[in-house]
Amino acid sequence: MLLLEAIFFLFYSKFLLFFPFRYCIKKFKKKEQLGVNPTQDILTAVSIAVARANRVAFWKNVCLVKSFAARFMLERRNIVSTIYLGLQFKDGKEMVAHAWLISHEAYITPKGIINYMEIYNF
Repeated sequence: MLLLEAIFFLFYSKFLLFFPFRYCIKKFKKKEQLGVNPTQDILTAVSIAVARANRVAFWKNVCLVKSFAARFMLERRNIVSTIYLGLQFKDGKEMVAHAWLISHEAYITPKGIINYMEIYNF
């Protein structure tokens, strides 16, 4: 069931990005409304479900879509999380953006090995 939930939220997140970003952010609950302390098993299960659903999905999901989907899944369980947006400059010319999700010191969607300069979190 967790895999089906992840597929649904990946699709919903992909659809949501057709709207302006400020509208997308308003779809998330405020951190003050959430507050359950999760076990590491729940965080790992959500992370694995999103990764597996991404492989099953026939559409391409970027890091922001995966972070949104995982955030929606955690919000359903009243678990606080933070999405980080970062930038990195390749060869001083090309700008690369990345999004990752952290909940209770655990990376739900990975940041990767590249150091990104954090520009925004919510």
